[in-house]
Amino acid sequence: KGPMSGFRDFLASELIPRQRMIETIKKVYESYGFLPLDTPAIERFETLTGKYGEEGEKLIYQFEDHGGRKVALRYDLTVPLARVVAQYKDELVLPYKRYQVGNVWRGESPQAGRYREFLQFDADIVGAKSSLADSEIVMMMADAMQALGVGALISVNDRRILDALSEKLGLDSDASRKLFLIIDKTSKLGKDKVLEEIKIEFGDKVSELVLQFLSISGSSEEKIDKIREVLGSSVALLEGISNLGEVFSILKKSGYGENLVVFDPTIARGLDYYTGIIYETYLLDLPEIGSVCSGGRFDKLISLLSDGKVDLPAVGTSVGVDRLFSALEKLGKVEKVRTNSKVLVVNFSGIDPSNYSLLVKKFRAAGIAAEVYYDSSKLDKQFKYADSLGIPWVVMFGEDEIKKGLIKVKDLETGDQKLVNLEDFISSFKK
Repeated sequence: KGPMSGFRDFLASELIPRQRMIETIKKVYESYGFLPLDTPAIERFETLTGKYGEEGEKLIYQFEDHGGRKVALRYDLTVPLARVVAQYKDELVLPYKRYQVGNVWRGESPQAGRYREFLQFDADIVGAKSSLADSEIVMMMADAMQALGVGALISVNDRRILDALSEKLGLDSDASRKLFLIIDKTSKLGKDKVLEEIKIEFGDKVSELVLQFLSISGSSEEKIDKIREVLGSSVALLEGISNLGEVFSILKKSGYGENLVVFDPTIARGLDYYTGIIYETYLLDLPEIGSVCSGGRFDKLISLLSDGKVDLPAVGTSVGVDRLFSALEKLGKVEKVRTNSKVLVVNFSGIDPSNYSLLVKKFRAAGIAAEVYYDSSKLDKQFKYADSLGIPWVVMFGEDEIKKGLIKVKDLETGDQKLVNLEDFISSFKK
């Protein structure tokens, strides 16, 4: 029997490339000074309860441990972040910049692309409320996509702009949420279909103002300026426009132009807790797959999630690990890898096996992943093992090679075979 419904096994052929993708992104985050964080898979149920709304709470995996305590599997990485900030507030240096990669669990109905256990990859800045912090998250996402070798466009908006639209239309919170979700479909459905849906749901007055809102054109800076003409000049709107203006100025002067980042007033993000800048990342060659990295500013959430113990502003991003990996596969950016080994040392009968242990030790000491075949089977079988795993080099160290103090190396891709000095091979390999 396989794993339970909604859970997955990952064999090396998928896990190694996924790990490499994650490591590539981690290096970018660390270059910005972000620190790793890990938290337990299990939290006290009281830590998680009341944080995700009624529907979310139904999906929490909860149970009693052997001591009769109510506990739950981690639902996301944001509540544990809030707990950590509250718990270690006197030890953490602010602003606290952390990234975390970890499995989370949700008792959802399994369906295509949706699992009960999946990997989340978050990066957040806690304790900084500045346009420079907002800008750095955007830059970091752009740099991460570049490091993965894919072209991407980051669409940026500010929740205060949408709130101003809602305010001008006189909509309550439920109606606003519904409107934002429809506007958010603009990139998928197009402006006309979205306006049609808004007209049916809200009537002519709302659809006319939204038409003006969606018809704003020009460069990002020009569109930000024109927003005020359409929506007026509430204090919150002016704050949002001012912050976005600063963000785009920083991005432009730092080399992140319109080819990488654009202002898009249709970006809404479905979650209610965003208070400022919000963004989505789309791959240029595969936009239909949806956003692969998204987030925004959530200045009130840490206070809410820490039950008021800590009130700190925060901004962050989350990588859609499964979606991004699937996109990289479709774009041919994932190297098919079944092993990390680069060298297989053949095992000849009649040779003291310590010769092979010493040989692979030298490869490993030089930073080259190497393994020795464990028994002296026929050469065909040993070569087939290397070929099946995609190990590129087979090294032979039999009686003749031992006498000469050389190794015989075969390149399985080209079929070339030659006698070489071990140190020379290691040196050329590393180059």
